[in-house]
Amino acid sequence: MKTGNNTMKSKWLKIGLISLSILVAGCHTYSVGHTSDLPDEPLTNTYWKLVTLGDNLVTTAENLREAHMVLHTDNARLAGSTGCNSFTGRYQAEGKYLTFGQVATTKMACAATQMRNEQKMLSTFKQVAKWRIKGSTLLLEDTNGKPLAELEAVHLY
Repeated sequence: MKTGNNTMKSKWLKIGLISLSILVAGCHTYSVGHTSDLPDEPLTNTYWKLVTLGDNLVTTAENLREAHMVLHTDNARLAGSTGCNSFTGRYQAEGKYLTFGQVATTKMACAATQMRNEQKMLSTFKQVAKWRIKGSTLLLEDTNGKPLAELEAVHLY
């Protein structure tokens, strides 16, 4: 009977060790790569939320749309919102260079802060000469490479 009992103990010991090994392996934390390890978002057909204009952080007012833009590949069309009014226009992208054509906006009145952000955003479009993307961040730059605006890719689904 002792040999059968030892065999039973041996089986339970093996099962216990295997279970413990699985449990310990399951508790191991795996590090996920940093954003910079992720592939860069495409410039076109991406919803780009405005994060900063110059050195100023952009916030979204309650009950208003966030400031954003999308560079559509069809007809090189620009569309978005200043956080107050909608806008549309054209753009031209060639390599690292990016320019915006005339931009048309709706004419809704908003709070003074949103109106200032809108004017600054629209004037920034006129100064943009270059772009670069790192992960999910788009930087719009002037001809000297000075950052004018920072935008963050947002996935809508």
